[in-house]
Amino acid sequence: MSEEYRKSGMDLRRFYLCFQGKIWLLVMLTVMGAVIGGVTYQVVRAMRMPITYEGVSKLYISFGVDESGEVYQYYNGYTWNDLLDADPILDRIMKYVPQGYDKEEVREATGAEILSDIRLLTVTVDGSTEKFVREIQEAVENGLVDYAKDSEELKRIEVIRTDDPVRVYWDNKAVTACVAGAVVFAVIASLALAFAYVLDDAVYVPCDAEKKYPYKVLGMTMEKQAGLQPYARELQANFAYLLNDRKHFAMIDMGDQCDLRKSELLLVLNAGENEFVGGDGEAGGLTWTLPKDPDEVKTGEEWEADAFNENMLSENELARIRELKGAVIMLPFGEDVSRKTRRVLSLLENQDCPVLGMVITRADEEFLGRYYR
Repeated sequence: MSEEYRKSGMDLRRFYLCFQGKIWLLVMLTVMGAVIGGVTYQVVRAMRMPITYEGVSKLYISFGVDESGEVYQYYNGYTWNDLLDADPILDRIMKYVPQGYDKEEVREATGAEILSDIRLLTVTVDGSTEKFVREIQEAVENGLVDYAKDSEELKRIEVIRTDDPVRVYWDNKAVTACVAGAVVFAVIASLALAFAYVLDDAVYVPCDAEKKYPYKVLGMTMEKQAGLQPYARELQANFAYLLNDRKHFAMIDMGDQCDLRKSELLLVLNAGENEFVGGDGEAGGLTWTLPKDPDEVKTGEEWEADAFNENMLSENELARIRELKGAVIMLPFGEDVSRKTRRVLSLLENQDCPVLGMVITRADEEFLGRYYR
C-alpha cells in the first residue's frame, strides 16, 4: 500500500456513487427503526403505565363580609391545596370518608386550585380504583360544603359540577417514538455504511488501483461490453504503447475466472478500427459493437495471453510468467481482493516476475459514466 494511498482523502463522488446503491438499505433500516420505535413505545406504555382514575369537581365559593361590609379577600392569599391538607378542613372531609381510609391517603389523593376567578374552586381526586376516587370525591365535596357553614369568612360553598371518575392515560407519543426510532436507525445505518466504505478496499476506478499499488492501470473492460468508448480505445492504446514488444503476455486474474477474463480482454485488444461506431446520431450516443466470436476478428498480429488464476500459481506457472517477461494483473471491479493482490504481488517480486500493469475487469458502465461526468 503506497504512502499516497494512506494520506489520500475521501473521494466524495466515489463515496456518493457507492452509497447510492445502498440507499434502499438505509430506507429499509429507517422504516424498520420507526416500526421498532413505535412498537416498543406501545409495549412499554401498556406494561408500565399505572392504572389511575381521576375525578374533577367544580365548586362555587361565596365569601362572607367583615364588620365594615367588605368581602373577605385573604383566602386568595392561600393555596387551596394547602387548605385541604390542613386539619380544620381535612377533619370535616374525614367525617364523610368511608371506613378503611386514613388522612394520609386522602391528602395524597386530593388537590385543589383556583384557576382564574377566586370564586371557582377546582378539586381533583386521583386514585387506583374508580370506587376510591368516587368515595373521596364525594367526601371532599360534602366536607367543603359543611366547612363553609361554620366559617366566618365563607358564606357558603356550592357544588356546581361533578365529573365521574375517568381512566387517565399517558399522552400518546407513538409518532414521536416512531420518528425517534427512525432517526436513531438512520444515523446508525449511515455510520455503518460510512465505516464499511472506509474499510472497502475494492477498486472502482483506475486511480483507486494506482493509489494502492505502484503499477500503471492499462485500462478497463466493461461488464456488458457495450458503450465502450473511450475505455476500449484507451485500453488498446496503453497496451500498444507499453507492451508493444510483448504481443504475448501473461495475465493473472484476481477474481479466479481467468479464461473468461482472457477472452474479454483479447476481444477488446484485437478489435479492428472498423468495429468502432461513434457519433451522436441514431445510435443515441457513442457505442461500440464487438463481434460475438473472437475468432471472427482478423488483424495483422494479434495479442495473445496465457491466463492464470491467483490461486493456481506454482513453479511451472511462475516460470512461464518469467519466460513471457511479466504479467498483467486483472482486478475485478467493486470486489475487495486487496489482500490476495498483495500476496500475489509479493510472490511475483520474490520470483523476479515483472508486473506489466493492471486492468480493471467487468467495470460498471453506469457507475463510470456518472463518476467521469
